[in-house]
Amino acid sequence: MDKREAAEKRACMCMGWAVFAGCMAACCATGLIVCGVVITKPIIETNSLEFQETTCTTNQSYLTGQNIDCGCGKNCRSNYPCLRITVTHVLNNATVDAVLFDTESRLNSDGDNAENRQCVTAPCDRSESSNRAEVLNFNDTYAPGQSYTCLYHPDSPTKVLLTRLFTWDAMFHSMLWTSITTFIFTIITIYCLYQCKQAKNKVASIPVSAPTRVPGAQPGHFITQPGGFITQPPAYTAGGGNLEMAPPPTALYSSEKSGYTYT
Repeated sequence: MDKREAAEKRACMCMGWAVFAGCMAACCATGLIVCGVVITKPIIETNSLEFQETTCTTNQSYLTGQNIDCGCGKNCRSNYPCLRITVTHVLNNATVDAVLFDTESRLNSDGDNAENRQCVTAPCDRSESSNRAEVLNFNDTYAPGQSYTCLYHPDSPTKVLLTRLFTWDAMFHSMLWTSITTFIFTIITIYCLYQCKQAKNKVASIPVSAPTRVPGAQPGHFITQPGGFITQPPAYTAGGGNLEMAPPPTALYSSEKSGYTYT
């Protein structure tokens, strides 16, 4: 393999690695965006990391009469009955009435809605009956009089969470590792593209070798035979001797028919 072929092979290999690294960088960047929307955004909007633990006691639970429409997948719509639960908890030796939400996602979605749409949970299965059964089961688990650990925010103690959906560790690691991998694969992509450019420049700088000449051949000349003479092609011979050519046709004018006739 000559130098030019080796350089072309290196250029192709660098381009392949550049495409692979670029695809990985795009995937990591997409993961970073998804983590930001799904994990970081709800945490920041609700300040759920600042929520503190307390003990809640269910004061009242009831179906508001609203059926909330929801998406259950591609080309799928469903709904669930809205269950509202009010609780009490103690803050600074004072009893506070609050509305319960199962996660910060529910608080972010329905926290500022009217009372008949402050739904504690939002199951969204294809089967509406399954959604209703799950809501009723939630109501039985946290029925009036039940006490359990919940979370409240010091600046807004009237809205409490049953559980935190994402922790500080979840947010930190999801953003950290996707950011690092995006950065690493971006650098690898840039490096591979640079190496590819260098290889292409090397290919362009290597002259193309001329084809091998036939021994004794000269540009623009026939190959002579021994003795310095050019061999002439053999004379054409055909059987039958010399053939006489037929006389050309004679054109006659006919008064009966238009045009010429040949005899």
